[in-house]
Amino acid sequence: MTEHMTEAQEQWDKACQVLDEEFQLSASELPTIETAKALFLQLVGRREITQEAANALMYSLYFSGYLSALFAFKQQSPDFEVPDYLHTHPMLEASNRWAQLAIDGYFLEQLAQPIIRDSKALLDALN
Repeated sequence: MTEHMTEAQEQWDKACQVLDEEFQLSASELPTIETAKALFLQLVGRREITQEAANALMYSLYFSGYLSALFAFKQQSPDFEVPDYLHTHPMLEASNRWAQLAIDGYFLEQLAQPIIRDSKALLDALN
C-alpha cells in the first residue's frame, strides 16, 4: 500500500509542478489545495494512473474548489460579480487537454465523475 501511495504522492507533486509552470500558481499557497490533495489521494488510492490523468484530476479538483469559493462569495454577497469566462476558464481547458492526452482517459472519467457533476452544478448555479 505504501508504494502505491508514494507513487500517487509523486504524481500529485508533479501535477503541482506542472500547474506552477503552466499558470504560475504555487499549489502550496492555494487555500483549498490540501483538501484537493486529500481528495486526489483518496480517489487514486492504490490505483495506477498516468501522469496526464493525474494532472487532469488535480486541475479539475482545483477548478471545483475555485467554483466552490465563488459560489460561497455569491451566497454571502448577491452583488458579487462572477467572471463571464468560467465555461472557458484556462484551468478547465487545461484539465480537458490533459484528460485528452491521458491514455487511461476512460478510467480518469470514472474517477472524476463526481467532480464533473459537482462542477457542472456549480457552473449552473453561478450563471
